Amino acid sequence: MEYPAPYAVSATDRSGLIVIVEMLFMCWMIMVSLIRLYMRLAINGPVQVDDLVVFAGGVFAIAHVGTTMNAISHGLGRSQDESSLSDLKRAGEGVYAANLLFLAGHGAAKISICLLLKRLGRQRNYLLCSKILVGMVVTWTIASIFAVALSCFPQYLQSMAQHCSNIGPAWKSITAFDVITDVLTFALSIFLVWGIQMRWKEKATVIFAFGTRLPVIILVILRQTYLDRSLFHSDPSLHLSDALITTAVLLHYSIMVSTVPCLKPFVIAFNTGWGQGVTNSVGEHPYFTPTGKSASTTQSRAYKDDADLAPRRLSQESQNSQQLIIHQTREWTVEEEYEMHSVDNRL
Repeated sequence: MEYPAPYAVSATDRSGLIVIVEMLFMCWMIMVSLIRLYMRLAINGPVQVDDLVVFAGGVFAIAHVGTTMNAISHGLGRSQDESSLSDLKRAGEGVYAANLLFLAGHGAAKISICLLLKRLGRQRNYLLCSKILVGMVVTWTIASIFAVALSCFPQYLQSMAQHCSNIGPAWKSITAFDVITDVLTFALSIFLVWGIQMRWKEKATVIFAFGTRLPVIILVILRQTYLDRSLFHSDPSLHLSDALITTAVLLHYSIMVSTVPCLKPFVIAFNTGWGQGVTNSVGEHPYFTPTGKSASTTQSRAYKDDADLAPRRLSQESQNSQQLIIHQTREWTVEEEYEMHSVDNRL
């Protein structure tokens, strides 16, 4: 006797696809978070506030997967004809909780990046901008959670058009400010390296590390497009599946890319000689060391292997400088040995 699979992918049942995406991206997110935890504990610790915030976001993301799976077990992702009214009510409760956990996890990832950028800067104007951005993202996260929580209650999943007329404008406002804050975060990363004396290639590397969040904007807009199509559909349980899949990708990707700017120490730890990197071992970010602080304990000369580039030496002056530099050096110690020989002077 054959038994039907608990999750399937068909025209009237997309629960299997939701489960696959949720579990796959959650596993990737957990692995990336463990890598970040390892780096902070073994390579470039201690654990900072931005790390704790993004780890909290990972916990929210795991809880999001749990609530979504619970909703799927009660008919989410399937046609209403295949689910009873009691199951749809429980599915609505799962979707309600999953939306709140999504906003909490996604907001934590955004706050973590903003706190990291704030920790890297020293200039007065930069610090002011970073504090304003942190305040904006925290306010957006809290306001979004309250807006969704009060706009539509769990029992109205199957009748949103009659009871949840405010949920559509609420999600549109949340999406708009989500995009704005991500754009401002990327602009702040450019501001961070704009005035630093370094090669453009190195500046581009740092900007790219923070620019990996830009695809989040595409996912946010795509998710809102699917929500607009499905929120007030006659069969929202089935047609919300596209929005749920995009939400899962957005949430876990947002948390994963928050770790990208911290990955360099992990690469250096397994370096076999193909490149040299410098990190600060006292609570600073791996990409950055303050001017006036040598990366080694000995006062040795730093030379570049490229003959076309003039040699550059780290300045030992301006110990209180507030400017940051990003550099890559190779160090060589030159020792000379002399031998004394007696020479007979003959005419």
